[in-house]
Amino acid sequence: MALAAWHAACNRQTAALEEDRSRQFGLRPVVGPDVGAQETGGSVLPGEVWATQAFGGSQPSPHGVTSPIRVGFAGRRLHLGHLGLARTAAQMADGGAHLLLFDASVDSTSIVDGFRTALCHYAGASVPDHLIEYGPDLRRWQHRALSGLRLDKMRRLYGWDSSTPARALTDLEAMISFFLYTPQGMEEGGVALVDAMQAPHSALLPQAARAVDAQVPELLYRRLFPSLRREGERGSVREPSSVVFVDDDEATVQRKFLRSRTGGRASVEEQRALGGDATRCSAFAMIELLCPPETAQRALDGCLSGRTCGDCKAEHVTGVVCGLRAATRTPLRSGTSLQVGPAVSRAAGGLHRPPPRDATDLETAIAERSGVHPDQVVVGHGSTEVMDWLFHIQARSGGKVVATEPTFELYQELAERHHLRYETAAWDPRTLSHDAAALVRLADRDTAVCVIDVPHSVSGAVGQVTELLDRLFEALPDDAVVLLDLVYADFMRTPIEPASRLLSRYPRTVLFGSMSKAHCLLGARVGYALAATPLADRLRSQRLPYTMDSLALAAAHSALRDDESHQRTVQASHEARARLTATLEDLGIAYVQTEANFLLMNLGTRFAQVARRLRDGGTPFRDGRRWAMPGWMQIHLIDVPFVEPLIEALRQDRTGENGI
Repeated sequence: MALAAWHAACNRQTAALEEDRSRQFGLRPVVGPDVGAQETGGSVLPGEVWATQAFGGSQPSPHGVTSPIRVGFAGRRLHLGHLGLARTAAQMADGGAHLLLFDASVDSTSIVDGFRTALCHYAGASVPDHLIEYGPDLRRWQHRALSGLRLDKMRRLYGWDSSTPARALTDLEAMISFFLYTPQGMEEGGVALVDAMQAPHSALLPQAARAVDAQVPELLYRRLFPSLRREGERGSVREPSSVVFVDDDEATVQRKFLRSRTGGRASVEEQRALGGDATRCSAFAMIELLCPPETAQRALDGCLSGRTCGDCKAEHVTGVVCGLRAATRTPLRSGTSLQVGPAVSRAAGGLHRPPPRDATDLETAIAERSGVHPDQVVVGHGSTEVMDWLFHIQARSGGKVVATEPTFELYQELAERHHLRYETAAWDPRTLSHDAAALVRLADRDTAVCVIDVPHSVSGAVGQVTELLDRLFEALPDDAVVLLDLVYADFMRTPIEPASRLLSRYPRTVLFGSMSKAHCLLGARVGYALAATPLADRLRSQRLPYTMDSLALAAAHSALRDDESHQRTVQASHEARARLTATLEDLGIAYVQTEANFLLMNLGTRFAQVARRLRDGGTPFRDGRRWAMPGWMQIHLIDVPFVEPLIEALRQDRTGENGI
């Protein structure tokens, strides 16, 4: 069964439940018992639409790109029902139509903003809309529209009596506006997205339309999102356990999903023999709404083939939570702190004066952030320059550098620059990180520097750092140092040992950091080393006076003060990681669990097509052949918008196979 067939089956069930209402008000189900596609007037409708209603005796007409799509919503909290409405609206607007938004929510700002975010998520781009505001023009229009209606008809239609609250008239006024009001200069009519509960209003539309000389839109009836707790019912905000709200915390979303109603059989044996019924399963409805189509199809196939509901939920709970977050939160964007520009501008006014002879103020600021003494910090024009100083002071005749292969090519360049042999040990093929035993075998009395990058600069993997250092220092000569490259460490979800503890425990280790990555100051070239004071003094002795220019110093100081920007960049990378890895798992593509702001994946036969699409779109990546890894690709996890072209390219190319 394809997803379209699942929608059709759900729609047939809804049409059967609403048969009396359909007959009373003239609704036209779009999927009959033997119909496999939803079509009306030559247009394929979104899956959730189960019936249409046209007026004036005409048949439903094709929906032109200029036709307005009327969307109304109410309530206090955004929930899955609103997300389903946003997806339907996005699918309807795919041809270029604009939206008319009618907001009757209690907190208009949060509901409207949340709906627009979800709309953009499902459309893949911004969708033009016009929010109807309650003003003098609309009030005058409403008075004219209601003047054509009679209370006796409304009493019969809605069952009003002496106990009906007066606000019912206000609610009706709002509904009539939703169906018929069109701002000046916009095309009238169009389509209105409604549910079966709003069918009684349709009986008043022709009369109200004549009063204001308006065109009645075609009504498209959507299925409501099912209750998570009760079969055959809609989710209700009055019963919080029956619906997932957008502002539910992660644990609550997980709990509601895992406890949600399923379409499983009475026993495991019966389930395995007959398969489940996904049309009765609210858990699958969540998967279908919040996860990529490939994931939903795989879940549906598993259900029909007899997979147990518990196994299905366990596999998809993380994807549901990530999907809800992706649909309702504007992705964070990484970038340089907004404080940097003004700070650099101010510093530019003093370029006729020399910068500080020694960058002691910046070293003090970095020391405070790193938890070490200022004497243990050495800044330079990028971490590359400070590494060069380390190689220089360690250089000696017959000396060598030991490193892992593959790794950052700069280490070999620095070794050759200082006439040091460069010997490498292959990484551990299981973890794609450092192989401690192989590095120890290379460590002999000629070793001057041993390079360890954490996270690994090719794979992003992180091993047991302190265990690796323990083994290395047992094998290294007393005058050797370990270069611990931590320029990507800001992106690690679980930090390694604090710098002060590492320097105390391993005084011949030099920790390298950079402000190019998480602080986004690549162009300023600000790097630093953290080392035990004697070793830091030796490094500092290599630095020329005035090595740091005024503009770079101003940028670095302002960026260090803006911790919020730093955290936003890190979180944006984590969001990109979550979004991309979810897609890779959906498509069965192998990748390395990364702790850096990049990810290494094995695209296998997909590589050529995906690489071509990325090049055409201007998205940079690194070809695995650079490290003798054909079929592999490394891409930076800057933020979600940065990785979206890759995700789109992967989904467009579904014919390749993973190379593992």
